[in-house]
This record gives sequence, structure tokens and C-alpha cells, in this order.
Amino acid sequence: MLEFYFKYNKKEFKKKSEKLFIEVEKLLYGESIYIETADKEQLPTEYLNLIDSDLFEKLNNLYYTLRKNKAKNHPIFKKYLPELKQEPNSELLFADFFSGAGGLSQGLVNAGFTPAFVNDNYLDALETYYFNHYLTLDRFFYGDISDLIMNIKEYIHLFKDVKLIAGGPPCQGFSTANRQNFEIDSESQEKRFIEDKRNILYKQFVKLLGIIKPDFFIMENVRGMKNVEFQIEEDIRKATNEEYSFNPLILDAKNFEVPQSRIRYILVGGKNFLSIEQIKISLLEKQNSNNKYKLKDALYGLPIIRTNPIKLNSEYESKEHGYNLQKILLKQNKFLREINKDRQINYLCNHRSRYNNENDLEIFRRLPEGENSLHESIQDILVYKNRERIFKDKYYKLKRDEVSKTITSHMKNDCHMYIHPEQPRGLSPREAARIQTFPDDYIFRGSLNSWYKQIGNAVPVKLAEAIAKEIKHYI
Repeated sequence: MLEFYFKYNKKEFKKKSEKLFIEVEKLLYGESIYIETADKEQLPTEYLNLIDSDLFEKLNNLYYTLRKNKAKNHPIFKKYLPELKQEPNSELLFADFFSGAGGLSQGLVNAGFTPAFVNDNYLDALETYYFNHYLTLDRFFYGDISDLIMNIKEYIHLFKDVKLIAGGPPCQGFSTANRQNFEIDSESQEKRFIEDKRNILYKQFVKLLGIIKPDFFIMENVRGMKNVEFQIEEDIRKATNEEYSFNPLILDAKNFEVPQSRIRYILVGGKNFLSIEQIKISLLEKQNSNNKYKLKDALYGLPIIRTNPIKLNSEYESKEHGYNLQKILLKQNKFLREINKDRQINYLCNHRSRYNNENDLEIFRRLPEGENSLHESIQDILVYKNRERIFKDKYYKLKRDEVSKTITSHMKNDCHMYIHPEQPRGLSPREAARIQTFPDDYIFRGSLNSWYKQIGNAVPVKLAEAIAKEIKHYI
């Protein structure tokens, strides 16, 4: 991970390095491994330009100890080793733009694809992606996608043999709540979106499609994007010289064994019309409205935790309030065996709580499952009582025997709309990640609020996997 910080976060390299040392030192002690003195340099000496010699020596000893204790064979330690990052070698290469933390990518990987190029402009999310995958650092692009296009000649060789590109351009401009972003075309009478900075990013994805020209593409967005379907088709045809056929789909993740209702617009395209038609038919046929997995399946086996008692310390960890990363053997049910691919995972990550005041905690305790801010049990303590209709969803307690409501990035602000059905607190990031069907050893980097943002913005892994498996049949 030090190489990632050195390339993309030089200003905070010392701070990040110190934090990483403490993080790995705790993990080593948990395995009864103590840091030894290195007999040779393990790190690039250029790091000394950003940190003092004492910290460099500590980090050097840390990496010496990791390697001496065969970290490459350890499910967690190996994530820290730069030598395990590889050039992609596969007949099923893909590129992911607006990758976020990698939910869409992880679904593709589960289906047998291999990442060849990754782009995002949110550094924490890109760090999470890099940490959890084994792609070399030179195949990551941190920054605006328009800058990538302007300098595409420097990167075009990295897209050789890429069979599929995927991406979910930021979606605010397509939200159904943003009706002012649409206008009616005078000739076709179809809706078109009004150009603004939130929509330009979608057009950049289309430009890359025309440049890379893969066999297939997947574009994911909010269902409001369907309102401008006419323009999307027009833009793709222009950018690709009418080389692609495509089918828009409105899919709900709960119909693909995800314990969450999450309705999204999925545009699947390719160079062969018949294969695109068959992919659409197969995906629609495989929808199952009787989802066997509910919220309780995602919450299964996790330790009970309480809310963080310290208001201004979001980094606080303890046995009662949760840890960033903890060695613990957890029981698994059928749902967890599926998302973990039958692997036994002996570490629990990102299962930590946030601070809530006493008024919130009392609301969490009183509110019955499936009820919101309008319920009579909390009216005497509801701060927003005079605006109850506006704040109907200010609080909502999830129902354990139903699928979860849509996990969103709003969780970075608070989890009042995602109250745990049994414990008086909001969902932890790990609980939200399970609902998004990330495997338990997918570790989110950055701060607690950043974990929530990354998880809320992600494509559910099992939904992405279902789509990728259908595409795979035709490559």
C-alpha cells in the first residue's frame, strides 16, 4: 500500500504510512508475530524524501517481518504486498470507469473476468479497489475521466485485448428528482437531458466506448436515466459509427438474490445483435421475485456492538463498539457461503459503529421494525415533530424478515434510515457491505464515513455477477 500512497498521496504520505504501520503491527500481534529487525532494505529509498529515517526503518522492519512470515500465503497480509500485483493475463479482460470501490468489478471477477484498467476520481475508493485486487499500479488512473481522454495516447496500449468496458457515471443529473434537467426535443418529441456537469461524465464514458471498441459494454445508473433513452442511443451510435446493438433493462437487485431492493438502469451493449437480445432474455428469465435471502441473512453471525460513545472521535475502537479489522472466526449461513465463495474467513473488517446522541438512541430503542418517524411511539421525543411529513423517513427501522431498503451513500451522513432491527444503532459498514453482497474479506479503506459512501455508491456484487455471466457466454 505504501506505493499507492507514494504515487497518489504524497502530501499525506507520512500520516498514511504511520497509520499503516499501526494497522499491520496489530494484525501481526494478533497472529503472535513480533516485528524483527531487517537485514536488508525492503522498501524503495525514495520514500526517505517524504518520511524521516526512523519511520523508514520501522516500515522496513515491518515489511521484512511480513515477508519472512510468508505473508503472500496469508489471506489478509498478502493485500499489503506490492510484489503480488500482476499484469493482467486473461482472455476475459475488462476496464472499469467510475469504478468506485469495485462492486461492479468484483461481480465481473466472480464471473471469470480480469481487470485490466481502473479509473475513479475518489481516492479512498480507488485505494479500496487497489487493496482488494491484484492489478499493477500503472493500470490505475486517478482523476477526471475527461483528463484520461485528453491523454488517451499514453494509455491506449493498456486497453489491448479488453473485451468489455463497464461503468456507472455519477447519476445526479438523471435522478427522477431532477426534472429540470430534461427538455422535449422539438422534432422527435423525446426527452433529452440539458447539458450540465453531472451529465458530461456520461458522455465521456460513451467517448471511451468509441475509442476502445470492446466486444461488450455495461453501463449502470439510476432508473431515471431511462427518461433520456432516445438521446443515449443517439450518442452511442454517433460515437461508435453504429457498431453496437444494446438493450436497456430496469433491474431490481432483490430479484437476483441480493437482500436489498435496489432498482437500477442497466444498459448492456455489444457488436452482435443476436447475443445482446439473448442476454436480455436470459436476464429477464432469471429474475426471481421470491428472493430466498432477507436482511437477517446478511446480519447473521456478526458480533453485537454498541454505538461509539465519543462524539468527536470517529476512529474509536473497542470490543463493545467494534473494530476496523479483527481476527475472529464467524459462523456462516448459506447466504454468506455464497458471497464468500465457500471460503472460511477468519477476519472481520469494517464492523464498527458511529456516535449517536441519547435522543437518537431512545428513538432507535422505541421504534418497532418497519416503522418510520410518523410512528406514535416516538412523537414525544421527535425533534422534527412539527415537520413530520417532511421528515417521514428521517428515521426508519429495518425489518429482519424482509429485504433491506436501498443502501445509499447518504449513510455517510447518518444511518437514521437504516436502524438495525434488533440493536439500538444504525447498520455498521460491514452490515451494509453484506447487503451489497461484498465478500467478508473485502476491506474498505479510508475513514468510517468514507466506508459508508463507498458502499452506498457500489453496484451489488451478485447483480453484477449475474449480468457478467450472461455476457461471458458470448465471448
